[in-house]
Amino acid sequence: MPKHLLSIDDLEKKDVENIIELSFSMLEILSRDIKKVPTLRGKSVGLIFFEPSTRTRVSFETAAKTLSSDTINLSEKGSSVEKGESLLDTIKTITALGVDFLVIRHRAEGFPHILAKLSGISTINAGDGKNEHPTQALLDLFTMMTRKRLRKVDDLKGATISIVGDILHSRVARSGIKLFSKIGMNVILVSSYTTLPKGIEKLGNGNIKIKTFFDDEFLKSDFVMALRLQKERHGNFYFPSDKEYNEIWGLDENIMVTLKEKNKDVVIMHPGPMNIGVEINSEVAYSEHSAIFEQVRNGVATRMAILYYLFSHQTQKTG
Repeated sequence: MPKHLLSIDDLEKKDVENIIELSFSMLEILSRDIKKVPTLRGKSVGLIFFEPSTRTRVSFETAAKTLSSDTINLSEKGSSVEKGESLLDTIKTITALGVDFLVIRHRAEGFPHILAKLSGISTINAGDGKNEHPTQALLDLFTMMTRKRLRKVDDLKGATISIVGDILHSRVARSGIKLFSKIGMNVILVSSYTTLPKGIEKLGNGNIKIKTFFDDEFLKSDFVMALRLQKERHGNFYFPSDKEYNEIWGLDENIMVTLKEKNKDVVIMHPGPMNIGVEINSEVAYSEHSAIFEQVRNGVATRMAILYYLFSHQTQKTG
């Protein structure tokens, strides 16, 4: 059992199975009239978001509070970092506050690893640059299972997920590739040449296929995940226009018709936020095949499960 969740590499398959099983229990708690359990009473969670975030930050905060822990929020804007304090001193300050968990999002790849090492506090990577976003991959896996009404991770072995879009700048894609291939799923990556990193298939275990267009194999996918074009990282230099991108790689109503013909139970996903009319059209995003808003709901349950799982590690170590 890991002390930190910094990368999907930190998890053995058994860890994944345990977290998913816990996520089902947490989802049941969220369905109650009183959404509160005393599991982490007396514990505190530091939420450190040095990149903009709505879904992930609110999801973690809701998860922590549902488990009855206290939360401390810190963002770069308005913090002492903005006044010139070094990030190292900020970490020391946070450590001195005595928090039990740290949830960190930072633009610098690898920074959560540094934070975990320097602080010694159980740390969760909520996104580091374009490197990884492990909790998103876990909630996506959980969403696939709830949508297909599956209970065991092995039930997804052999299923196919296609990830479409800006793979180059996507930490969601990197964590997803690692996790989905770890449990035996087939992964198809569909991207333009300019938004497809070289060697990305090495993150999987031989179950990765690379495509630059939609073909018959893609159209038979069980799950299709669209990725946002991250213009804040690259501007608009990787393709001529949003319109052209949408016409070639966008999930629109025409592609949706064909996907349903090949697989009537296909599930559409997106980690958000969405660029409607670019990588996905509204007719697809809000269709009955879309699990996009289920991903948001399941994010709270999965992050509750992760906090509890890491807490169990602390308990075993001190018990």
